[in-house]
Amino acid sequence: MFQSIGWLPILLMASVGIACALAAIGLARNAKWGRWLGILILILNLVGDLTNAFVRHDLRTLVGLPIAGAMIFYLAGRA
Repeated sequence: MFQSIGWLPILLMASVGIACALAAIGLARNAKWGRWLGILILILNLVGDLTNAFVRHDLRTLVGLPIAGAMIFYLAGRA
């Protein structure tokens, strides 16, 4: 499906993958930047879930809110 849209979604997915890999490396090394990058990624995911819930009226995406919130709380508490 992404290939039919063009190269932009592929670039977006590649950047998301790189950001997640960098966050995983930072978290594995217990680096402060890794925690903050992980928190930033989770916040962006949370905003995306809320947007899907309200704009597309897809309430199934609300399941991710408590999960992302708990992970943000855990990572922020370790800082």
